[in-house]
Formats: sequence, C-alpha cells, structure tokens
Amino acid sequence: ARQRVWLQNAYLTSDAILHELTAARRRGVDVRVILPYRTDAGPINRSNVLAANHLLRNGVRVFIYPGMSHVKAAIYDDWACLGSANFDKLSLRLNKETNIATSYEDTVHRLVDAVFAPDFARAVELHEPLPAGWLDYLNELVADQL
Repeated sequence: ARQRVWLQNAYLTSDAILHELTAARRRGVDVRVILPYRTDAGPINRSNVLAANHLLRNGVRVFIYPGMSHVKAAIYDDWACLGSANFDKLSLRLNKETNIATSYEDTVHRLVDAVFAPDFARAVELHEPLPAGWLDYLNELVADQL
C-alpha cells in the first residue's frame, strides 16, 4: 500500500500482520485499525489489547468498536478485501477461510461508505495505551497459537 491500509478484524493475533501494518505506517501510509472492545473469544480480548498498544506506539490509528464486531474487511489503497477470514492462524491455516478482493472502484467506495465510515464514527479512537498486565502477555502467547 502507498496511501492507506484500513483494517477491521475481531482477531488480530498475527505478529507478521502487526509488523507489516507498522512498516506501512513508517512508510507514511495512513494505517487505521478497528478492533472490537469485546470478542467472543476470551484470550483474544486481552491479546487485542497488546496488539492495539503496539500499533498505537508505532503511529497506527487504532479505533475500539463498542461491543463485538465480527467484520473482516480491509482497504489497501483502492483495493478492497472482505470475507470470512480472521487474521489468525486458525482461520488462515487450519480452517482455510477465505476472502474476496476487488479493485472495482464502485465496490471499494461502497465498502468505505457502508462499513468503514460508519464504524470509524461509532468507534473510539485510542490516544493512550490501554492498561495491560502480565496475564495479557500470557493470553497473547495462547492467542498466537490460534
């Protein structure tokens, strides 16, 4: 991506994806991530706290969606991706979930207007790290395996 990476996903446990998001931000890309306040998987809630704090420390705009959001979508410049795959090992390797992608301009704009714009408006942008404790790091170790 050269201009933007906007991502919404309930389970952001992949260290490789966190690395790529922060690398994009260092290149000057507008990187924004929407994470739910609460997921339906206990350890992921706390793992997401560490992910959010890492992204925030590296200049990524992090938004906390109130309650649960199970949206799995991304915009990379003018390319959109939407589907069933979470950004975790379980979805990408074991369950073999998949997304669809398109660069069709109308579809990209519709995803921004129908999903990202309303969810950015509804979510709370972080400006300070979330409180984290040693148990969060233990949860993150578990979440890395999922």
